[in-house]
Amino acid sequence: MKFLLIPIVVIFFDQISKILVKEYFINQDLIFQRINILGDFLRFTFLENPGIAFGIDTSNYHIYITILTILAIIFIFFQLFHSISTEKFDAYPLSFILGGAIGNCIDRVLVFFPSLNYNGVIDFIDMGIGNFRWYIFNIADASITVGLFLFLYNFFVNKENNSIEKNI
Repeated sequence: MKFLLIPIVVIFFDQISKILVKEYFINQDLIFQRINILGDFLRFTFLENPGIAFGIDTSNYHIYITILTILAIIFIFFQLFHSISTEKFDAYPLSFILGGAIGNCIDRVLVFFPSLNYNGVIDFIDMGIGNFRWYIFNIADASITVGLFLFLYNFFVNKENNSIEKNI
């Protein structure tokens, strides 16, 4: 059950943060403006990304990207349950990835409803120093990244433990 709680928490905070940021930037007429949170290192910059990772524009293929995202979510969901039932170490990484994928997929689906005024996945976390900045991202993106790092950690730790056991 705890593995399902992670995606629920990620989705909740991702969607709430996107709604609050979008409302604040629009209501304060701050579109294309930046708000410093921790000096220049962390700031909020409202952006609706019609594409995929790193601002790659795929707006002409939005329906296909959305369908592919939904299929990936279904695959991750089944992998998560398989991982839980076999007690593999992949459940935590998959939980974070699932939450992030669903969070961004919600934004992609909302684009199909013009009355909701969504133009893409909402990104707003802007990190860097001066002109050296990372791509603007959101909580869902951060969750996917955490999941990928946990996968790598599990891969190398388990690989190392397996080689130690073989040498004993």
